[in-house]
Formats: sequence, structure tokens, C-alpha cells
Amino acid sequence: MILHCTQKLLKELGNPSVQNPAEPNTGLGNWYANLLTIDRRKCILFTNEKTLYSFLIAKVRKENLKNIVDDFLFNLNLNLQAEGFPIEVISRVMQEYTDIGFAKTASRQVLGSMNELTFQYKYIIINHYGGIENIRILGVNKEINRTIMGGIRYLRPLESLQELLLGERQPGYKTEP
Repeated sequence: MILHCTQKLLKELGNPSVQNPAEPNTGLGNWYANLLTIDRRKCILFTNEKTLYSFLIAKVRKENLKNIVDDFLFNLNLNLQAEGFPIEVISRVMQEYTDIGFAKTASRQVLGSMNELTFQYKYIIINHYGGIENIRILGVNKEINRTIMGGIRYLRPLESLQELLLGERQPGYKTEP
């Protein structure tokens, strides 16, 4: 698995050696990561390239950046549990990511979607919750992943993730009015 990082994040990580990414043909595939600032605090946004399923790690410190792979895996597991995925599905996903490398970003479409997601995170955190100190990040991540995204055929990222991991969308998520 490859973690495609923006130049800004690669610089903060100390410019780790980057790989020429291969196209994954199974599972969730690769992820994108961006370092952003919300409410004067550093945050890392992770977005899956196939489903646009995303999660934010808020209030990141320099020492968190040294363990970005461990933080990514821990938070991915936590978010999948919060979404109600069965433990056997989560275990299968975690096994896919035993070896993680870094690469530069490669998809303008994913980066464009991440820019939209960044705007949504900032708006929700600041305008709905009054700042980053007042949020429950799992709840905010769930809210974001229920937003329709054009980059995935006007589905919600959660629906797209369910299709990929479970083979079907779960009842209660309709894409038509």
C-alpha cells in the first residue's frame, strides 16, 4: 500500500524516501494524506483513492508525524469500527496494510476531492461546533462520509466503502430522491 502525501506533508515528515507506486488491484488500495490547519491546529486528512472515504486526525503534534503509519492504521481501525463494519472485515483491511510506503500525490481528482473535504471539515468544525476543542472527531468523520461526492458518481463515501468491502450498500442510504 502506498500513502500518497502532499508536498507539504512530505516536508513535515522529513522527506521520507518515496516510491514509484504500483496500481493496487485488490482491497481498498492506496490512500492520500494532506497536512492542514484548522482552528490554528495541525491536522492530517486521509482519503481513500477508490472510495473517497476520509478521516481526520485532529491536533497533530510533531511526534505524531514520526509515527504517521501507526496513527493512520490505528485511526482507520477506529473509524471502521465506528461505522459498524464487522470485525472480520476490519481485520482483512488491516492485513492489507502490513507494508506501507510513501509516494507523491498522483491523482488530481482525489486532490480536488480532498480540497472539498478540507473545506467541509473546516466549516463543520468551526461553524457547527465552535472550534476544534469542542469536537468528537469520530462523529465529525461520520458526518463527512455521509456527504455526496461527485468524484465517486454522486455517492456518499460510506456507500462507496460499503460496496467495496461488503459487496453492497447497506439499507437506509439512498442515492435517489
